[in-house]
Amino acid sequence: MKKANSILGLRKSVISKLLILLSLFLLQCKDGTEKDFSMVMKNTSSGSTKITGYVHNRDFYPNTKEVIIDVSHVSGETRVTQIKTPINDDGTFYFEIYLASPQDVTMHPHLDFLYLLPGDSLHIELDFKKLRQYAQFSGGKSAEINNDFYKYFSATGYRTTKHGYMGVGTNYEMNYTWTDVREKLDEERKKYRNRRQEFLRQNKVCDEVVFLTEAMIELDYYKALVETVLRRENHFGKETMDKEMLMNELNEVVVKYFNTYLYSDVHFKFIKSYIPAAKLTPTRSSADLDFVEWAKEVAKTDDIKDFMLVTQAGLALLQKDLDNFEKYSMHVNNEYLINRLTQEYRTTMSNMRNPENISSYILGTSKDFTGNMSLDHENLLAQTITPNSGKVQIINICAAWCAPCRIVLEQLGMLMKEYSGKDVGVSFICISGDTESTRALYREKGIDDKTVHFATSDEYVFLDTTFSPMAFPYGILVNRKGVIVDYGSHVRPANMLREKIDLLLEQDNLLK
Repeated sequence: MKKANSILGLRKSVISKLLILLSLFLLQCKDGTEKDFSMVMKNTSSGSTKITGYVHNRDFYPNTKEVIIDVSHVSGETRVTQIKTPINDDGTFYFEIYLASPQDVTMHPHLDFLYLLPGDSLHIELDFKKLRQYAQFSGGKSAEINNDFYKYFSATGYRTTKHGYMGVGTNYEMNYTWTDVREKLDEERKKYRNRRQEFLRQNKVCDEVVFLTEAMIELDYYKALVETVLRRENHFGKETMDKEMLMNELNEVVVKYFNTYLYSDVHFKFIKSYIPAAKLTPTRSSADLDFVEWAKEVAKTDDIKDFMLVTQAGLALLQKDLDNFEKYSMHVNNEYLINRLTQEYRTTMSNMRNPENISSYILGTSKDFTGNMSLDHENLLAQTITPNSGKVQIINICAAWCAPCRIVLEQLGMLMKEYSGKDVGVSFICISGDTESTRALYREKGIDDKTVHFATSDEYVFLDTTFSPMAFPYGILVNRKGVIVDYGSHVRPANMLREKIDLLLEQDNLLK
């Protein structure tokens, strides 16, 4: 615990500023012309953002009881939703979210993108008969920005979470040359560029919207480009572009879109691609350097170095790895990123001290999904946990077609023998269907297939949406009280799992 808190001691002079917390010096709205954002000023405002709302045609989906906000994460990953509020019978709802800095969230399934400012107020009107087709915003500066974003997304068809780029490349990798694939990606980018330019020509929008809509297109494009390169080389052994040229292009993008305090989730997701792209260039990485030193050597700018370290520190927080969090975070100097990281640190520590908070959310009433249909069965996880009540539990979720799952199943089989006779239970959920071949997979790894629950399609939807995005194999760690204390693809043997199990045999949380 002492070591876990040392980041606040090590950076006392900086953290004191975080109590005031960074925001933007919000610029006046203007016409749709481009401008240089390198001189965007900072201000010191922070606090709770109050969100009120009203749902028209509330009775159209009477089983939809809540509005749920997914908060973007500094790791570039998505964590389990922690912010939700009931929809009252009269269609009203209310949120109050503390923000360390401006950031984007999603309100699934209604809004793919919602930009929030600390200390601001926002009123949102939705219509259950017109999902994704109707939204109105009023209130403070956040309303002005979000009205512009909503008009932009509606006019261009662009979506920050689901758009054309991610479908490009995968359809052409086996039969097309790299030149053909790149041309297809370029065509997709050009389409969105042209739509954006036409929108800006016809509409006066805020400066934040001018800058971030351009950044979204370019950063998403290069994220898709890098991921296509990795897929072609790693899975298909196909040719791709020159690595030095790739890094040169990425660094040009870095200089243009990371020189301001206007950031959104696409910046963090871009860094998740920037890191493996840099590792593809042998001359720019060294086995003799740890990640901190390597990041300092590879990063084109200090801000990119800080983004690289923050994504790793954020990933460490998701994995409840406080030692590595401290290792990475203590080298970050960008105030915006320190603010975001400090916010994530406080949230993680609160959940680690009181895991009942997030556990009760996961094990509670099933959430409503995209189709606004409530699942009519009991919570699958609660059913899985109950038989091993009083034990430390590992729940493994895997698919028969997943190669890493086979390795983890074998490791879990050995772990079960290692903890035989102790208060440790291991349960399995298979999402590949109940067939002889899937049962044989478990038997081959020394696991009695009678102990495996073969999930139905509805149960898979529940799991995939609750832990979205789910990457197989996926693990859930439960304490003796039946409380979920950790979850993610990192919950597996050879990744601190034994250390966490031993700790939970002595206490009910993962704080040392």
